[in-house]
Amino acid sequence: MNIVNVKISEHEYDVYIGRDLTSEVAQLLNSLSQKQKVLIVTDNFFEKTYAKSVQDLLINKGFYCSVHVMSGGKRSKSFSEVLRIYGELEVNNFARDSVLIALGGGVVGDLAGFVASTWYRGMSFVHIPTTLMAMIDSSIGGKVAINYRETINAVGNYYHPIANFMDIDLVDSLSDRDYISGLAEVIKCAFIADNDFIDYLSEHKDAILKRDEACLVHLMQRTIEIKVDHVHNDVREGGKRLLLNYGHTLGHAIEMATQTEEGEIFRHGEGVSLGMVAVAHIAQLHLSTPIEVGQKIKAILKAYNLPTNFSASKLGLKRDELIDSCARLTLKDKKRKDNQLRFVLVNEPGSADVHTGIHNEHIIQAYQAVIKD
Repeated sequence: MNIVNVKISEHEYDVYIGRDLTSEVAQLLNSLSQKQKVLIVTDNFFEKTYAKSVQDLLINKGFYCSVHVMSGGKRSKSFSEVLRIYGELEVNNFARDSVLIALGGGVVGDLAGFVASTWYRGMSFVHIPTTLMAMIDSSIGGKVAINYRETINAVGNYYHPIANFMDIDLVDSLSDRDYISGLAEVIKCAFIADNDFIDYLSEHKDAILKRDEACLVHLMQRTIEIKVDHVHNDVREGGKRLLLNYGHTLGHAIEMATQTEEGEIFRHGEGVSLGMVAVAHIAQLHLSTPIEVGQKIKAILKAYNLPTNFSASKLGLKRDELIDSCARLTLKDKKRKDNQLRFVLVNEPGSADVHTGIHNEHIIQAYQAVIKD
């Protein structure tokens, strides 16, 4: 088992990376002063498998432990789901010294973390992320939130867990699509902070795609280190942390604009991949960034089977209308300052900066580069 110590502002906790970590969860909770009540928030995929194993182990250790099952998907990050969990906490007399475990992907972690941060102004909170995306991105850094109408993560907080357990067995269980989606965030971190890491990802592509354990542990640790380095003195995103939004401003808009009543078209990582390609065009137009930089970004994303463009018509959408919808959603981006959009641009591999004053026509051209007929 590998342990990464995370220090963010005044908060400090450990990230555990290994296999079969359920006993470690029980050991951590046993180390607390008394047998607190525990609520596991999970989705229906893990209800009868991993969540049941954790619940049974904690009950055998003398804990009161119940499970709240939410539906998967981004639409679950809602006030209605929060209120359902509040109701369960109230009925079962969960107090501030109780523990909430978020066992699931990014949606579960974001929502459960938001609940933990607000119930009695903050209850203890443990992450057990079940996707690579959640492990190396959403479960690190303290952002917890729910969506409101068309705006992703509109209502939220900054709240850190007391521990984070990353079980490689869960990574092995992911579909290829979900695993590769998580790698988009790894590639993002490499391009904003570490050119040597870009080389590592290029050189070890085959082993990483095969989920080689040594490569997997290395890329998880390095990505976590990069994220913590950008967050530890900038929890509230006033400076360096903003760089972690590389690809997200345009990627989020694409995710939201293509979402249907049946659910998402693009996984979050797929949206970020498209966003990185799109914003590379803005860098060329706004900074005169060499075209080779954008080509390198696009090449590594393609090598990892991530999308670099898509056809609107194949989704049953009209290209011009979709681009207009994406542009409208971009204007709602929560990272605006003084009513100006802020874009993270990579001028050379391994280095990024925040820029404002991007022309609207450059934003439209960026969307045109990735949204085809």
